[in-house]
Amino acid sequence: MRILHTMLRVSDLEQSLAFYTGVLGMKLLRRKDYEGGRFTLAFVGYGDEESTAVLELTHNWDTKATHWAMPSVTSRSAPMTSMPAAIASGPRAAKSCASLAR
Repeated sequence: MRILHTMLRVSDLEQSLAFYTGVLGMKLLRRKDYEGGRFTLAFVGYGDEESTAVLELTHNWDTKATHWAMPSVTSRSAPMTSMPAAIASGPRAAKSCASLAR
């Protein structure tokens, strides 16, 4: 048994994708719009969904609320440190997240 993915609700999908792919170095694995439900799902991760857990970013088109999550990542170049990232979809929070990742 293993974790497949964790869902994070975001209000600005493009900004969130820029953070996860540009700052944290994840890859966009798949993305799909659901016109009838008025939402988009985007899956990001460091590996494919068959072998690693990934993040599901859910964007409800008519929602502007800011939601926070606290994923923690580490890299092989800094194995003893963890880089916490308070992820939000608001501009102020994204600026804070980017400063944490530097």
